[in-house]
Amino acid sequence: MATLQELAKDLGLSASTISRVVNNKGFVKESTRELVMEAIKRNNYIPDNAARSLKTGRTRTIGVIIPDVTEVFFTNVLSGVEEELAKYGYKMLLCVSSVDKDKEEAYLSYLTQNHVDGIIMSTISVDSAKLKETLESFNRIVCIDNLPNTILTYDSVISDNIYAGETITKYLFGLGHRKIAVIAGKQTQTTGVDRLIGIKKAMLQLGQELNENSVRYGDFMEKSGYDAVRDILEKSPDTTAVQIASSKMTYGAVKAILGSGRRIPDDISVVGFDIHDPSGGLQKPGITTMIQKDVEIGKLACQLLLDAIENPDKHVCRKILLQPELVIRDSCREI
Repeated sequence: MATLQELAKDLGLSASTISRVVNNKGFVKESTRELVMEAIKRNNYIPDNAARSLKTGRTRTIGVIIPDVTEVFFTNVLSGVEEELAKYGYKMLLCVSSVDKDKEEAYLSYLTQNHVDGIIMSTISVDSAKLKETLESFNRIVCIDNLPNTILTYDSVISDNIYAGETITKYLFGLGHRKIAVIAGKQTQTTGVDRLIGIKKAMLQLGQELNENSVRYGDFMEKSGYDAVRDILEKSPDTTAVQIASSKMTYGAVKAILGSGRRIPDDISVVGFDIHDPSGGLQKPGITTMIQKDVEIGKLACQLLLDAIENPDKHVCRKILLQPELVIRDSCREI
């Protein structure tokens, strides 16, 4: 296996010229580039960074699997991940499953086979056999958002979704609302399950019981929020408030409410989830919303993962629960 200096001597070129070709940086004549590439193959040359990876078994690359890159929550999580990785000289390899279980499992195989040092992921399935198999053989995984249902231990950083559902319900009750509709998320995902548990918990504490006729179940996407509110307004027109378990479902719900000729909050109050307002208040009405600490989730997930990578013998799996914040805007009124 040749070194860079040996290649340079053999070809009669400077080491800096070889380096520019290897790193694809700076100008090099095409004929020289071809000459160097042929010599690299012939001499089985491995660049220093790749050689270090072979020697240590480390690539200083972290794989990240998320279901939806258009979701603001995930883009903010990625921002936190990237910021934290940069401090320690790691790079991020992003995989987007597009809410497709087969894609997610293919990415898991790809990342583990291509020797990333660790994985941060938001799974779309609580009972993925592939994820369980991966957790058994590759324990450097941190789960965020939705959690897998397995007895195997793993690191995780999530929001306290039970607290979120509970807090929203108590807020609406405090404004006098009793005819509250709920658009819950998928009950095959822990985020959807826990937010609904929080709502039921608050209702019991308030001496009420959640009427299943007031609950619709969506898939976290806009159309399901739109269809749910259309159905609610048709069958329960006296509904005074609706609380919604995701940002995209909230967008769909608001579209349906306004399309029906109703006003927010004059005719119906709305509380959403993860509704950010980058306009700084120009969007009217501003939607009252539960906001997750998404950037912090990304940073903490990195810290847990890097600790597992750097200190494998001392690593103990940890679960971090962050409390989201209720941001009150214009979309709810007292009755």
